[in-house]
Amino acid sequence: MSIFGNKNKKANDKDNAKIKLVEVSQLRFDRDFKNVFQQENDKVAEIANDMRANGFDKSRPIIVTEAYIIVDGHSRFMAAKKAGLEKVPVIIKKFDSRDETIEYEYKMQLNSRRLTDGEYFAAFLKLDEIRRSNPNAQGSSDEAIGRQLNKSARQVCKMREIAKKADTALLEKIQNGTISINKAHEMIKTAEAKKKSGEVEVTSETSSNTGKGINSDSFKLGVLFVLSELERGRKKGQILKDKRIAKLELGELYLSEEDAARISQRFGIA
Repeated sequence: MSIFGNKNKKANDKDNAKIKLVEVSQLRFDRDFKNVFQQENDKVAEIANDMRANGFDKSRPIIVTEAYIIVDGHSRFMAAKKAGLEKVPVIIKKFDSRDETIEYEYKMQLNSRRLTDGEYFAAFLKLDEIRRSNPNAQGSSDEAIGRQLNKSARQVCKMREIAKKADTALLEKIQNGTISINKAHEMIKTAEAKKKSGEVEVTSETSSNTGKGINSDSFKLGVLFVLSELERGRKKGQILKDKRIAKLELGELYLSEEDAARISQRFGIA
């Protein structure tokens, strides 16, 4: 089976050759797919205006599954509704599985439009999920997905590293277009380099009490707690595995006021 699921291709091509007119109300989006690729309102409006003047271009029918789920032609479908058309030309295409349907949808979108980094990243996540669930997948996954996305294996490798290491806030910035894939990857590598060299990066979340991250008091308490545990003979590895350290919340760390004052004075912590 090839990367886009062309099994039984000849039979499918024969079955899918006929164009038929169906009511617009019969067609529907795949919700998961629609959430990844956003239709451009200006483009939809432009197509709708052309449809009002010239009708639906039958040389570009909407591709649908046997259940009338749209797999290609989302903008044309929305434009047809906007233009008030009652029927549109479609080609019904058969698929052996939902994964095959999704791969076809991605293929058509990737070949026909300019995607944002957020859309590329979302496409990578889905295609990688499909590939990992395929027991017959062969070869390098980065190269295979790269061919699907029209991206280099190196760029796919970056997306894979981002998916593994980025926090929720960074992922949201990629998805909403605030940060590019390359910039996000650069930020992750910079943070790793600082951590490796022993530097501590203080962010706005470290110094403020916004309900997210940690505030300055709990950060200080965390430092004092670590120093007190070292005094008691605990090894660094044991301390780092302590779940309370990851939280750094005032109510989670157990340190008496006397110990806190003593350690603060000893190490010159204000």
